[in-house]
Amino acid sequence: VTSIWMLPLASKRGTDMQFNRTANPYATANWHTDACCHPRLEGHLILNLVLAYCMVEEEKILLLRSGGGGDGDGDEAYSNMVYEETDFTADDIPILRDPIYLSPEEEALYVTNDIPYAGVDFTQYNNDGKGEQQSFENVIVANDGWTWYADNREKDKYGYIVNNIEGGQHLAISLTGGKHGIVEVSYVISYENFGTALAWFDSSNGNKQVGRCNKPVNKRKLGGEGSNVTPLIAIWDELASVPKIELLKTKLGEGEESVLHFCLTPRSESIAVGAENKFKLLGVRVY
Repeated sequence: VTSIWMLPLASKRGTDMQFNRTANPYATANWHTDACCHPRLEGHLILNLVLAYCMVEEEKILLLRSGGGGDGDGDEAYSNMVYEETDFTADDIPILRDPIYLSPEEEALYVTNDIPYAGVDFTQYNNDGKGEQQSFENVIVANDGWTWYADNREKDKYGYIVNNIEGGQHLAISLTGGKHGIVEVSYVISYENFGTALAWFDSSNGNKQVGRCNKPVNKRKLGGEGSNVTPLIAIWDELASVPKIELLKTKLGEGEESVLHFCLTPRSESIAVGAENKFKLLGVRVY
């Protein structure tokens, strides 16, 4: 998602006008569906125009700096730009954003080996909006309190969702291990109203971790859930709701059949932001 205030167009009329919902019908705040960063349809269209504008402006900058375009001297035209319009990545010594590094395991999984995978994707849905829930029934072997639905206004962002401050709700999925024994879980993290789930493997369809599932997770004591239990914390500080991928600690050997369990833990005062306690599971992959 493009942050509009990071683009050259944002400074054309000043930040006061940019965020003035009353005087400016195109104000940034008027494009969003929430307090965060999710634009409406009109916002997406405007962002497309902004991106196209920026590409043209960057091309002009490159041409001006090389003396290959413009009405006057390239350096003079370049110096007339305001600070926010400068493309620092195009400087002789470019200034680049800090890179986001993959862990060695992620590097091997997603880049070096480009490993094929199998699994289940809970974000799937048909164009008629009814979804493909039937394709999940053969892998879900137990479900107590989780519901598959789309929780956004457009009703197109599906997942298995649970929301209960008391916790304890349980979901179990049957899996067969892949060549490399790696299991990946994807879920949504957000800045408020989300909580923590636990994930673990065993051979039973039932919940053998009821005690842990009914106990709030203490942020100061993370790691004490057990060597085979992985806490999936769905709350963070950034004002955004985005998918997160977690590689589970437990390996599942090639051809090995097991059951992957999830349970929502009670709302934790040491972690919670907001009154709710939600978790949204997007999918599971085995490599």
